[in-house]
Amino acid sequence: MDALFQTAPQVRVSYDNMKVYLYLPQPQEGGYSERDVMNALANSGVVHGIDKDKIKEVLTEELYDREYVVAQGDAPVDGVDGYYEYKFDTNFSKKPKVRPDGTVDYWSIKMVETVVKDQEIAQYHRAIPGKDGMDVKGKPLLGKRGRDQAPLRGKGFRRSEDGLTYVSLIDGKIEQQNERITILPVYEINGNVDLSIGNIDFRGDVIVHGGVCTGVTVKATGTVTVDGIVEGAKIEAGKDIVLRSGVMGASKASITSKGNISAKFFEYSRVQANGSIQADVFLNCQVSCGENILLDGKKASIVGGEVGAIQGIVVDTLGSDGEVRTHVRIGNGLSVVRRISILKNKIVVEQANLEKIEEGLEILKDAKNDPRKTDLLRVKIRDSALLAADMAELEKLEDQMERARGGCVKVIGHVYPGVCVEIDELKMMVKEEQMRLQFIRDMDKIVMCSI
Repeated sequence: MDALFQTAPQVRVSYDNMKVYLYLPQPQEGGYSERDVMNALANSGVVHGIDKDKIKEVLTEELYDREYVVAQGDAPVDGVDGYYEYKFDTNFSKKPKVRPDGTVDYWSIKMVETVVKDQEIAQYHRAIPGKDGMDVKGKPLLGKRGRDQAPLRGKGFRRSEDGLTYVSLIDGKIEQQNERITILPVYEINGNVDLSIGNIDFRGDVIVHGGVCTGVTVKATGTVTVDGIVEGAKIEAGKDIVLRSGVMGASKASITSKGNISAKFFEYSRVQANGSIQADVFLNCQVSCGENILLDGKKASIVGGEVGAIQGIVVDTLGSDGEVRTHVRIGNGLSVVRRISILKNKIVVEQANLEKIEEGLEILKDAKNDPRKTDLLRVKIRDSALLAADMAELEKLEDQMERARGGCVKVIGHVYPGVCVEIDELKMMVKEEQMRLQFIRDMDKIVMCSI
């Protein structure tokens, strides 16, 4: 029995059942047959991927006392999901870059990616299906199936008949949001906007490659980008505003945005943004900001005027050595607190009135052609609309109060006498020049802390 065992083919199957090794001990006499080997494989459960040519080679050349791979499974091949290759920039910065010398490059801001009619905007690469495999014992091994993506959704483009190529239908601004691509019109002016062009009121984005002259109004439902100087003009945007060369307002300029504003500088201008504002200089400006004001360039300063933000202000230099009166404020004043109180009382009264109206309608629910019922319905519609508007305003103001908590005025460089700092309803006058500090609220007073 021991001699027979020593001269029998020996089979070893890898742990993953993907390879089979054959070992033939040196026979004491005679040799091995192909049937001996096949029986040994069968006894080990090997049924797939057998390399009969290799077995013949081992037997013919009498390759003894060493393992040889005589069977291999087929590994599964994973498929590749389909994907889109976009032919436009989908990830550009909407914030200016800071140069090595500390100055801010407002030309680095990119608010709009534009395309022209018939431009290819995307190429679809179909999914690769994948392939199932099998181990040496005949067990199927499933390969991952490659999945195709749904066609692109949106407007302003067309899809080729084979579904692989997407092409712009118009000249305009392209943007990708929530797996939708939208191409919208862009009004682009290659020069100055002056009285010869007239006022602009455009549904979409406006790009001005020159300046905007005094007396002109530029309005857009989207973004407004101006390469040149803005003079005493009026600019309004439903989204962001980028003024690469700044504003020389001459006390006539008005810049209003429902989004963010970025500009090289503002002089003698009125500026309002629901979002944040970033600039190098505010000189004698009236500024109102719904979030943060950031002036972080090498010569970033606020000199003169009134500059206010709900959440916070960061600036290098606040005021000037000439002690120009400069007023900065953060948070919410007493007017906001009073308005919240008024709205809360008003909402209680409106809700009580609506309850009485509901009671009256319940009493008259079976009455037909009763003018009292018609009058009550009219009053209900009117009062419901008033209540909804007041509740929306209250929610907005309470959110504004919450966002203002913990805000501060941070001065990286110098702060000069003549500066007035206001946080909520509190005020503080700076009486001597200081450096590197922040103004914060501590209970019922404003305190200065070193940075």
